[in-house]
Amino acid sequence: MELPLDLTLPRSVVPPHVVRLEVDTFADLRRDAGQLAAWFGEVFATLLVPLCPASVKELVEVARGYHPSDTTPWGPPGYARLLLSAGDFTVDAWARQLDALSRGESDFLRVMLIRLDDQGLPTTEGGWCAEITLKRDPEFPHQVIVTAAREAFGGWVSRVVQQDWLKVLATGATLAKAAHGWITLDRVGARTAYEQHMGIGIDAALVGVADYARGVHWATVLGPRQVAQLGGVERVLRDAPCVWREHLGGGRILLKLTDDLEDTKDLEPLHRFLAPVLIGQ
Repeated sequence: MELPLDLTLPRSVVPPHVVRLEVDTFADLRRDAGQLAAWFGEVFATLLVPLCPASVKELVEVARGYHPSDTTPWGPPGYARLLLSAGDFTVDAWARQLDALSRGESDFLRVMLIRLDDQGLPTTEGGWCAEITLKRDPEFPHQVIVTAAREAFGGWVSRVVQQDWLKVLATGATLAKAAHGWITLDRVGARTAYEQHMGIGIDAALVGVADYARGVHWATVLGPRQVAQLGGVERVLRDAPCVWREHLGGGRILLKLTDDLEDTKDLEPLHRFLAPVLIGQ
């Protein structure tokens, strides 16, 4: 099925509460492009597919057979739609995008799950979307971003699911030789909540990300330069006020603040610990 030409969103539909995973890196992702493509396939299967209201096969078949109208251009009311940056999602189209990524020929990749309201339009709140995005940029760090509306999990993110997201962050940060990375809840927009609070622009945050952390989060990957400024691997593993600290190799450390993503009320001890590498401090 061809995408209607007017499938653009007339206004922001970013949900008010999202789970967001981000990995920022200055490494040449084409060097390990095959592994990166395989990892993206796993991210889709592990994090996005479980949020679909039906199987991928069913969503593809329904989209293929659907005849859009002026009142329901996106799909059947109350259903969902999978999209790629190049158009409708199909298994073959997704495989082609991953193949292009594996050959180092793709600088942008995006797959989205769009939830539709009772009028067949993207919902503006209440778990409208999940998406996986890769952006390569010659002037800024490359970004891998995975977001999902909190409501897409049924309003509660189980610890089993949290662990899946944590594993994806650790693997992706290692593979991409991350300068920085994190998982957080209730984050909206390109800037982190900390950057918004401090009035820090996204360009400044991205340019300095190798040296400066972009906020205090439930899960944080500190890059080697950040770790060095905090006193080195041994000191961070010993003193970081977190329930979990893991050296990922290459001077990168994964910190998990608490046992539960929902429990991030007391950020102050970690904020004080990270102060030497927090942007704007």
